Amino acid sequence: MPNNNLWRFLDDNGTFVAKNPHSISRLYFPLANEKGMLSSITPSLQGDIKLDQHSFLLPPACTEDFRSSRYSRDFWVYIKNKGVWSLASGEADRSIVEAGMLWHKTIRTSHRYGIKAEFLSFVPASDHTVELMTIELTNISRKTLNITPTSAIPIYGRSADRLRDHRHVSSLLNRIEIDRYGVVLTPTMCFDERGHNINDRTYFVLGCESNGKAPTGSFPTIYEFLGEGRNLEMPEAVLTNAPPKRKAEPCMQGKETIGALRFNTISLAPGRSKLFIIAMGITHKEKPGDIFNKFNSSNKIKKALSDTKRFWIEKNDSLSLSTGDKTFDRWIKWVAIQPALRRIFGCSFLPDFDYGRGGRGWRDLWQDCLTLILTDPASTRENLVNNFGGVRLDGSNATIIGKKMGEFISDRNNISRTWMDHGLWPFKTLDLYINQTGNADILFKKALFFESKKRDTVLDHILRQHKRPLSKMGKHGNFLLEGGDWNDGLDMATEKGESVAFTAAYVGNFIDIANLLEKIKYRKDAIKDLRRKAQRISKHIQKKEWIKTKSGHGFFNGYYDNLGRRVEGDRKNRVRMTLTGQVFPIMSGIATKKQIKEIYRSAKKYLWDPKLRGFRLNTNFGEIYPDLGRAFGFAYGEKENGSFFSHMNVMFAYALYKRGFAAEGFEILDSIYRMCVNTKSSKIYPGLPEYFNSDGRGMYHYLTGSASWFVLTMLTQVFGIRGEMGDLLLDPKLVKEQFTASRKISITTYFAERKITVNYFNGSKLDYGKYKVGKVKINGKSVTSMPIDRKLFLKLTSKSSANTIDVTLHFNNVKV
Repeated sequence: MPNNNLWRFLDDNGTFVAKNPHSISRLYFPLANEKGMLSSITPSLQGDIKLDQHSFLLPPACTEDFRSSRYSRDFWVYIKNKGVWSLASGEADRSIVEAGMLWHKTIRTSHRYGIKAEFLSFVPASDHTVELMTIELTNISRKTLNITPTSAIPIYGRSADRLRDHRHVSSLLNRIEIDRYGVVLTPTMCFDERGHNINDRTYFVLGCESNGKAPTGSFPTIYEFLGEGRNLEMPEAVLTNAPPKRKAEPCMQGKETIGALRFNTISLAPGRSKLFIIAMGITHKEKPGDIFNKFNSSNKIKKALSDTKRFWIEKNDSLSLSTGDKTFDRWIKWVAIQPALRRIFGCSFLPDFDYGRGGRGWRDLWQDCLTLILTDPASTRENLVNNFGGVRLDGSNATIIGKKMGEFISDRNNISRTWMDHGLWPFKTLDLYINQTGNADILFKKALFFESKKRDTVLDHILRQHKRPLSKMGKHGNFLLEGGDWNDGLDMATEKGESVAFTAAYVGNFIDIANLLEKIKYRKDAIKDLRRKAQRISKHIQKKEWIKTKSGHGFFNGYYDNLGRRVEGDRKNRVRMTLTGQVFPIMSGIATKKQIKEIYRSAKKYLWDPKLRGFRLNTNFGEIYPDLGRAFGFAYGEKENGSFFSHMNVMFAYALYKRGFAAEGFEILDSIYRMCVNTKSSKIYPGLPEYFNSDGRGMYHYLTGSASWFVLTMLTQVFGIRGEMGDLLLDPKLVKEQFTASRKISITTYFAERKITVNYFNGSKLDYGKYKVGKVKINGKSVTSMPIDRKLFLKLTSKSSANTIDVTLHFNNVKV
């Protein structure tokens, strides 16, 4: 087991405890609900709270801010004859975090002050855009303590754009109200020099004791709370135990705001506890008090927490494993929830927010649907049809997804760009849906075109997307790279650059579209045309793009640069190789079995990092490469320039499994898992980050398409549970290492709206290639055909209860 010195799991739902997590930089945790409340929280209660780019309650925070910023959900105590202590970030003897689906508890202890503080934070799974926090103080000393508590939660109350643009001027718009229970901020306008608008959002911090008792008053502005010359580490109102305000005064308006609520002084006997409740919210129509009234007692908080835990556990109930490795089985729960988190957060609203100002991209939309299709395909049908409304008549598409279903935006940051791989992903997602459900009629549903009033079938949208790259051919016979492909960092070869990698990927789609149209008996001429194109391009890539290095290693060239030069191969006493350039020739079927073996041997030599024990995205090109992309201006080993990029590693594993190379696929998936849980280097909570840098640190946690592909690979390839035009196929590619702890491996998931537990029995612990599927029983009834007819499956299973499928793996004398 890798060195996991940060956290350990407490139960099968993925609840974990982390000791001394405050000692890890950049560590954070997501809190959210489907209504759109978006929060991040650190062990010291830093992080931000927002609805979107223009509605931040706490100031916007990136991971670098955690090093010094005191903007947090702070809570101070003035203890008579002892002094003052910040419960959130003051010096503590012990600090731990407990967290689960999606709730977070920080526990901090100070023997100097004789207090244990427990902060419980969560966003309720309801229609309320509010984050809730309880603070429980416990006297761990032998004497009665006289304590005056004060919250200290800055209320930023505006757009993230104002952080360095008119920060002070925009504060002049602030209008502050001292509520009986706290502070309410309603700016008069939304400052924007392109056109100011009347503000319609209210930000609030309200609090009470566990029995609903109100605070004694508030310090509503930063200035009066801190005092002259002070800061958030030494607030004068706490240090001097100053009396609070009970009503707003004219001099308070137009100032920076803070939810500094002064609670009643308490006398806390040894061993006794006191609970306080804080609600931090953003509201459009509802009154802050009406929202607060739903959570203003300990019983209401307990119910809201229970409902929230149940909501996320049930939402994440679509994939459970029993592999003999408890840590892996629980870790994958966090991977499986990540597609839902990205649907809510987009790519921008956790502290690693380098992906812009909000929303998801076109590629993200379709890849995040993969997991949902596998677990709840019935609910995705309408979404899929609407999503095709982002395709233009020329086969290109919108690049940004709006918040509403079927809402699309032309480009990010008003920069019009075209990624040549974008036409690839919608069909891959739709093909999965059709095979899982058998509902091929979706191809003939009508969908709008983006920036047009015209409609046509989903199939027409797909064909237009695959016709477009054929009209954008480079001189070497591959599709033009345009603004980039999957690797956004290859963005400086728009004129002559070519993506061999994704030309191969499109070939795979041509073949799969042809196969699908053949199954539904569509026009033969269209099928022949697709197969002819696929065959022609496949031959070209096989003949022209296979490289042999001076050392005798073979692999595919993946790119041409903006001067029309081949990128990969022997260059200046070094070898250039990309992982992407190998993945898609394998996945599409272009690479032969012999070539796959050679590719894997080459990848182990040139891309495998013995320290990280995983594949880097590319070799070190040793130079800035302005004729290919910005990626090569990054330090080698960071992000798109040679990091251990989870997404492409997972797709590499998927491609290998798909082609029957299970041992190699398992090695990759296992390396990713072990990198994640090796917290000595990864320094992250459970889950899958976008990439690992050269230090092995997990970067851009939670919001990554890698999670969808990991679940897709585990379910459809490793466990081999997938649909074929609606029928159920069981085609496991489990390797002998996975049967080390037990002769049985189980997975619980959904198929055809039935919850199923599939048990694979491998009595002799045979390796993949040595076994075949033998006896199959559904709820005790034998099934002899494979795939299993959908009507028979529905007949033998129940929608209202769990179903068991037992599969015996027998010795196979035919080598796979």
